[in-house]
Amino acid sequence: MEKAIRLQCFQNLVNYRKPSSFIIKETYPLPPYSTVIGMFHKIIGAKSGEYYPMNISIQGDYESVFSDYQSLKKFKRNVMTTMPMYVHKLLNVNLIIHMQAEDEIVDKIYESIINGRESFTLGRNEDIVRVDLVKVITDVNTVYELIPKHSIYIPTKKYENVNGINYRLNTKYVIENELRKWEKVNVVYIEKDNFETIADDEIMVDEDGDVIMFYE
Repeated sequence: MEKAIRLQCFQNLVNYRKPSSFIIKETYPLPPYSTVIGMFHKIIGAKSGEYYPMNISIQGDYESVFSDYQSLKKFKRNVMTTMPMYVHKLLNVNLIIHMQAEDEIVDKIYESIINGRESFTLGRNEDIVRVDLVKVITDVNTVYELIPKHSIYIPTKKYENVNGINYRLNTKYVIENELRKWEKVNVVYIEKDNFETIADDEIMVDEDGDVIMFYE
């Protein structure tokens, strides 16, 4: 396996907003790939429009979800209007993220996290991440069947017969006619308490016993 990073982190309150939600800002149960990719690019100081290829696996759990009432203020023709808005938030989120990329990028991200003095976010601008563990992995184990330990996104192109909640998640984008055109991947979100055995010829597992489900 190519060099990768295992990132174990915590967020107290967070909203991973679904793009189609407006009056009610719904949240994904885990951050989408695009959000995680954006975080890693920000960590290494990538410029706008600059993209470094990387592969992502996301799993984790949260304590509960609740709705936060907010007032949305809009200005139109010097007139201010106020409308109610509900924001769904996840409480006490623990994430395990695996990121695979070229060695130079992996090393740069690792060093930036270890030596960085600035906090970074995942989700909204106020959704600060606390890094509990970061390490570089160069080797994994393979198994033929497994029950994941955490809620997880599983790409359906690799595992078609897995039951769960279906999502079509953004990954990376290209600019066409000054607009972002997103590449997407179909996944199934499997909750921790509703696991079934996953079987395949080769399932990657890291040294901590956590499955790695890269979307590519």
